Amino acid sequence: MIDRLRKIPLVRVAVFAAALIALLAAACGDGAPSKDEPDAYTKHVVQEALDRYEDDGRQAVVDYYNTAESIDGQWYVFILDEDAVIISHAPTPADIGRSLYDDLGVDVTGYAFGPHMAAATESGRWISYVYLNPQSGAAETKHSWVVRRDGLYFGSGWYEVTPGAAETPHSRAQPDVNTRYFEQQALDRLEAE
Repeated sequence: MIDRLRKIPLVRVAVFAAALIALLAAACGDGAPSKDEPDAYTKHVVQEALDRYEDDGRQAVVDYYNTAESIDGQWYVFILDEDAVIISHAPTPADIGRSLYDDLGVDVTGYAFGPHMAAATESGRWISYVYLNPQSGAAETKHSWVVRRDGLYFGSGWYEVTPGAAETPHSRAQPDVNTRYFEQQALDRLEAE
């Protein structure tokens, strides 16, 4: 057996080892699913937030997810406390301190998504609702994955343009959407004249 191994050229062994290492590295990657699979990517983003919470603690995770650095395109982590009050929301800091049991937890269609979010368990829960996309500035359908951990709620999601979502009746639940609604109404009237 040893004589057979000695006859294998060293170059062949090196090429084989390099190919094996490259294959393993490609298969392992960094563990993040592609953004082309938004549901899997969203769950990954929330899991990273949960891992950060376990490693660094409550205050550190809240502080981090209130920074622009934590935003990944349309994916950002929001964190709610035990009473469903927002304690972390980097794209819209004005929402911090607001409860999802109040107007904020009701989308522009009248759907009260806040109580559904607050009913999330440690196994996680999907909730879809219309919300202001901070990137586009439009009311779009948001698909959020929310997981409860130690009484806190960790969520993230992606936006999807839904025909008619921007034309839905305005609501005080989202002041930015409400303002844009009235602005658009005024612009439409001016253009019609």
